[in-house]
Amino acid sequence: MFIIFSIGGGILYLIYLPFKIYLKRKQKLSRKLSRKINIAYVITILFAIIYITYDSLYPSESFYEEEFKTVTLREIPESAEFIEKSASYPDFKGEYCSSSQIKLSKSDYKKLLKELNDDKRITVEKEIVGFSEFRNTLKEKKENKIIKKFTRKIKGEEDHYLNIFFYDDKQTIFVNICVT
Repeated sequence: MFIIFSIGGGILYLIYLPFKIYLKRKQKLSRKLSRKINIAYVITILFAIIYITYDSLYPSESFYEEEFKTVTLREIPESAEFIEKSASYPDFKGEYCSSSQIKLSKSDYKKLLKELNDDKRITVEKEIVGFSEFRNTLKEKKENKIIKKFTRKIKGEEDHYLNIFFYDDKQTIFVNICVT
């Protein structure tokens, strides 16, 4: 990440350099102002690196909403409330796992369960493929109380494990993605 920003920042600075030289020759840019611009530029790049690193380590709810859409091929219901979220940091090969515990209204839960039962692109799963991010999102819930498990396979991407589990309280679902 740092290398990408350093290269990108260097290219932007190289684009800025001819303007800087031109303004200095025309005496419209003092040394003091040039120094302030350089410091502001470096600080901006550092803040961008910090923000992107933070967002990668602690993804926002929009990340998990996209994960829901990837697994179910549907928009997340309006009643969705994220209870727990966990994601690993992608490694150099892009491998990562994420899991979220989502509470839905009873009607949205029932509707989603029916839609997924009827969807031919999504199949019923017999076993739970567990990983640490999923265990993190379980919290006080018990794995044996999961009543329905679905998986979606993507042709050509057999290393993508896309699952959604329905809990017996008729409101809680778990959305899991693991790319290995």
